[in-house]
Amino acid sequence: MLRSHKYTIAAIWSKPSLGAVKRCYSSKHIFASYDDEEEVNRKKEQLSDDKPWDGEESVKDAVLRMIVDKYRAPLRVEGAARRNLPQPQPYPPHIMQQFAQDKSPGRKQVERERKNKAMKQNRLMNAKDAALDYSLGKKYPTTDEEDSNVSRKEFISINDIGLLCEEKIREAKAKGEFDNLPGSGKPLQEDYFKNNPYLDQTEYLLNRIVQRNGAAPPWVIMQQEIDTELNSFKLQLSSVCKRCIDELKEEGRSVLKTTLVQRFNQVEKSFFEKQVSSLNSRVRSYNVMCPSPVRKQLLELNKELANVMERYVK
Repeated sequence: MLRSHKYTIAAIWSKPSLGAVKRCYSSKHIFASYDDEEEVNRKKEQLSDDKPWDGEESVKDAVLRMIVDKYRAPLRVEGAARRNLPQPQPYPPHIMQQFAQDKSPGRKQVERERKNKAMKQNRLMNAKDAALDYSLGKKYPTTDEEDSNVSRKEFISINDIGLLCEEKIREAKAKGEFDNLPGSGKPLQEDYFKNNPYLDQTEYLLNRIVQRNGAAPPWVIMQQEIDTELNSFKLQLSSVCKRCIDELKEEGRSVLKTTLVQRFNQVEKSFFEKQVSSLNSRVRSYNVMCPSPVRKQLLELNKELANVMERYVK
């Protein structure tokens, strides 16, 4: 009985193994359980504090997802073979033979003769080119020696260039190239819109470019066309009225407004009615696209005819 009790006490007071002590008191084992517990608590707090999913992704999550997608490491398939870099291949034997140092005396002599022959051919070609250049220079000599001297002159500083420009200007004045220049003796044209504080500089430059190129908005172009057609219509109506008056005078009839209107209705009314209809159609299209202050009124044939007759019939 004591023996069994002794062994029991020995088992209780026996020294534990070193591996068990390391596993129990290692820092990794101690902090692993703490990290797991902290992660569980954080997830619980996050689930309780987070907003319920409403089907839309927040800005923070979207930005994080884009950053992760952009800098994500490339995926590798497990077990896939990696590409092997190509190994350099040795040169072919016929090329290596050219660089061999142990050449026979006969081969060296052949190569030396070949080099000398190529050198002589190059010298001969250079001599032919030089002779051709010399003959062309004699056949077609340069006429402007001053330009050649100027091109050969090396400018060391900006002052040399300024002196050259002044010399050229004096020569041009002596030749009279500055006489009768357009705009000489006249004041410079000043643009009043350039210093307008209420006009943006970019808008001013764009407007100037448009004006110089003759461009304009569509309603302005249409306005010019309608004005031209109206002037032509009035001139034609005036000439027709004058012709009717001359015909009445030749017939020996009195020139009155009533007789003039009757003659106009008999001969020219249908033609001018079609013209008025066409012009009114154009005016309606113009009034749709133009600003309200510049809209035009429709034409009335009787009114235009009365205005013309007032100038010829009293």
